[in-house]
Amino acid sequence: MFDRFIRNKSVLDRLRASPLVAQLDGFAAAMVATAYCRDTGYRYLDAAGHLGQWCKRRGIGLQATDGRVVVKFIAHLDTCSCPGEWRQQRRDAAAGARCFLEYLRARRIVDCADDGDLPDVVREFCAWMRSYRGVTAATLRIYAPMIAEFVLSQKTAPAQYGASMVRAFVIRRARGVGSDRARCVTTAMRMFITFLASTGRCHPTLVGAVPAFTSWRLAKLPRYMTPAEIEKIIGSFDTTTPLGARNQAIVLVMARLGLRTAEVASLRIADLDWSRSRLTVVGKGRIEGSLPLPQDVGDAILRYLASRLPSAVGEYLFVRSVPPRRPLAPRSISSMFSAAAARSTGISGRFVGAHVLRHSLATNMLADGASLEQIGAVLRHRSVETTSIYAKVDVSALRRIGRPWPLPLTGVAPC
Repeated sequence: MFDRFIRNKSVLDRLRASPLVAQLDGFAAAMVATAYCRDTGYRYLDAAGHLGQWCKRRGIGLQATDGRVVVKFIAHLDTCSCPGEWRQQRRDAAAGARCFLEYLRARRIVDCADDGDLPDVVREFCAWMRSYRGVTAATLRIYAPMIAEFVLSQKTAPAQYGASMVRAFVIRRARGVGSDRARCVTTAMRMFITFLASTGRCHPTLVGAVPAFTSWRLAKLPRYMTPAEIEKIIGSFDTTTPLGARNQAIVLVMARLGLRTAEVASLRIADLDWSRSRLTVVGKGRIEGSLPLPQDVGDAILRYLASRLPSAVGEYLFVRSVPPRRPLAPRSISSMFSAAAARSTGISGRFVGAHVLRHSLATNMLADGASLEQIGAVLRHRSVETTSIYAKVDVSALRRIGRPWPLPLTGVAPC
């Protein structure tokens, strides 16, 4: 597969002499399958070969290759004096090495943990969260840097952590951010202290040292769009192009079924059961559910699949429109919707992300007479308390039970 990207004989000979030649050939095949262009494939293969030679000289085996090894390799590039014709730009070599490590992890050739240069205790925490809590990689990408910052700032073993250390860090880290980000800090720290206690590294009572920030349930109204606004956004896409067909299908899936962006990004073609008109969804906590597939959603997905380029064929349903044909990131889905909303309806701002479609589905179902239990079933809530926030947007029902303010005074003599 090397010759699909490389024509230079000396570079081909160097890669074929690499100790990782079998993995490099598979890496090249994976880039061909995901439609990498020739120049990018050339640079990434050359960087992967460079990484292999650098590891060999330092006695680092393939199984020991991880994020920390790649970080050290990237640092080595600034003073590289490796024998051979390694004349790579630092950025290209770093990107190629990371992409090669991602390939090795995807094939389970090396440990799939996304450890980077994290401290060992944080790496163990991430593994514990995946195994025992079912936490996704996206959540760990938020938690891990905060926990690593705390561990590196203490300069002491977990057994020596005190309540004042934990409280001071959480208060400092949560200062100057919104309530949602502050709660994220407390949640991450509480989970980390729970992990330490469960593995015997600290006393269980230390969990109580994590401060709680004031937050009232049902204090906010869910933001939503009207059905007319949503239909205007759906109709704004040019479905004669693969990009427009894909984006319309994504918006329809979210608007009709209430899926989260992460759930849309993880959809696979095998999740579609056309014979039963059902869609399998893996939601929070890795809980699997099955939802009916409406006709317009099914038609939009078929239109998109018919327009997809052959190089985009893979197990994931929604993939990037340009190489490499990877699954879309949740953030990309939300950005796409925000741009479409601003373009077609003029609605824009900080809170107009794709999650508004989930709120809109629930709100519009409530307006059509659906019960909270029915809404919870569609949104796959595990508790009716989670769905109860939508009771507040039923203004007509609230008006019937609300009392005027100020209350009229009857039977009271004037002063």
